[in-house]
Formats: sequence, structure tokens, C-alpha cells
Amino acid sequence: MNQVPQGTVSVHEIVGYLNEDRYLGMAEAVAYLGLSERSLRKLLSQIPHFRVGSKLLFRKSEIDSWILRYRELGTEVDLGKIAGEALKGILGPRA
Repeated sequence: MNQVPQGTVSVHEIVGYLNEDRYLGMAEAVAYLGLSERSLRKLLSQIPHFRVGSKLLFRKSEIDSWILRYRELGTEVDLGKIAGEALKGILGPRA
């Protein structure tokens, strides 16, 4: 009895469509990367893109691959140990 009418699209299908590999224009690429248009234009020699006439297109998967090259991995930091060593350096070893 709970049949979905023919021609209806689920939210899951819409989200899948939006997330699939597609081409982004300049404004979408700027928003996706969180950069200014000026910054993105400066990086054009590094970022894979297509030029169709005067329009620039960026493939989402290629932007993702490019940005991963700049990923910085954090390191585990023991702040207590660092603070203790700094105090020893300032105060000297106290027995």
C-alpha cells in the first residue's frame, strides 16, 4: 500500500547525483575549495582544468586528487612533556 509513485526521486538518489564526479565552473570550484577566485586563478598552472572557450571547468575528482597532495598529517604532541622540558630548561634541574 505504501507504493512510491512512478517518476518520484528519493532524497538518497538526489544526494548521490550531487556527489558524483562532475564538472564545476569557476564559482563552484571557488566555493568547493574555499579560495578566492583570484587565488584559484593563480593556481591554474597546478590544478587540472579544462578551458571551453572562455569558461574554465574543473572535474571534482581531479580537484580532490590535487588537494590531497597538500594534506598535512598532524602529529601526536604531549604538551605536558613539552612544558616540563621547557620548565627544566628555564629553572634548571631541581632535586
